[in-house]
Amino acid sequence: MRVQSTTDNDILLLKKVLQRECKLSEKEWQAVEEYFKPEAFSKNEYFLRQGKVCRKLAFIGEGVMRYCMFHEDGTEATCFFMCQNDFVGDPESFFLQKPSQMNIQSLTDCRLVTISYENMQNIFQHFERAKEITAAIDHYVMTKMLHQRTFLLNLDASMRYREFMKEFPHILQQIPLSYVANFLGITQQSLSRLRKQIS
Repeated sequence: MRVQSTTDNDILLLKKVLQRECKLSEKEWQAVEEYFKPEAFSKNEYFLRQGKVCRKLAFIGEGVMRYCMFHEDGTEATCFFMCQNDFVGDPESFFLQKPSQMNIQSLTDCRLVTISYENMQNIFQHFERAKEITAAIDHYVMTKMLHQRTFLLNLDASMRYREFMKEFPHILQQIPLSYVANFLGITQQSLSRLRKQIS
C-alpha cells in the first residue's frame, strides 16, 4: 500500500545527484526527466524480493531501505543500508531481466523516484549518453556498498559502531536496533552496551 506522497523536491534531488555524479547537463535532464516516476513505499514493504525480477531502479528521496538475505534456518542478514540520495535495485536482475538473489525492504516510509525497465530501454534508444550515466550510477552505488563492507570486515565491534555512526548518524532513531546489530555482526545486547559506553 502506497501511503506517502513524493514531492517535486525528490525529483530535484535526483537531478542534482545526476548532475554531480554523471555531469548531466540541463538539456540532457530535460530529455530524460519524463522517464522517472514518483512512488511511495510503506514501512516494511518490499521493493524487491529474492526470486523475483527487478522491474525498477529507484532513487531515495526520503527514507531508509536495507538489502537483506534470508537463510533456510530462519535467520536473516542485513547486508547494506541505503538512505536519502542513494540508489536502490538489483542492476544485474534489472538489465538481464532474470530473478534476483536480493531482498530490498523499506525500514521507514520511503519516497522514491523510480524508472521502469521499459522506460530505461526508451532512454537507451533515444539518449546517447545513457550507458555512460548508468555506469556512473553503478560506480556510485558500488563505492558506497564497498565502503560499508570494508569497515565491517576490518574493524572491531566498537570501531564498527563508531564508523556506522559517522556513516548513518540520522537513522538510529528511525529503524529497529536489531537491524543495526545484525548489520554490525553483534548481538543487540552488545550494541546497547556500546551505545552506553560511547554516548
